[in-house]
Amino acid sequence: MRKMILNIAVLLGVAVLLGVVFPLFCTAGSDPLESKSYQIRNCKFDLLLRPENANNSDGTPIVLYPAAPWKCMTWKMSPAGDSTFHFQNHFTGKTLEGITNQIPVAVVQIPFGRDAAKRPAWRLTRLPNGFYRIADAGTGQVLTGRGREQVVLARWEDKQEQQWQLIEIDPATLTM
Repeated sequence: MRKMILNIAVLLGVAVLLGVVFPLFCTAGSDPLESKSYQIRNCKFDLLLRPENANNSDGTPIVLYPAAPWKCMTWKMSPAGDSTFHFQNHFTGKTLEGITNQIPVAVVQIPFGRDAAKRPAWRLTRLPNGFYRIADAGTGQVLTGRGREQVVLARWEDKQEQQWQLIEIDPATLTM
């Protein structure tokens, strides 16, 4: 009886270690939120984030567009602090920001400033389903897709149009 209890205790101990410690080793170093390049796909509309018409002008609306291996649909993400990142578009070299004097808050393209402290930062939170919530680090409002219309910032409501997939991509494979 004592031996059976000991075996059960050992098995429970192993199960606890596998359930708690093993996932830590499996995910260590595999977090996609490093300084890499990603296409950012909206979960509801299955479309990618990009400047409208691949326009290089400041103030260009950020929209969703069908997937293609294009530079205008790819963003370099660089760490900017705890779970925050700077986004830089591979085609335009610019970043994105919410225009707070508009309702709803429109997301547009702006210059990628030399001073990192003055660049917009985005907080990424991994959701239980594996997707991400992407929030303006200053306001807490989240990127929200609206089909082929302009992307906006809105209050988090845990809707599919507010969930994003990060698709790592090698910039050397991109066209246009």
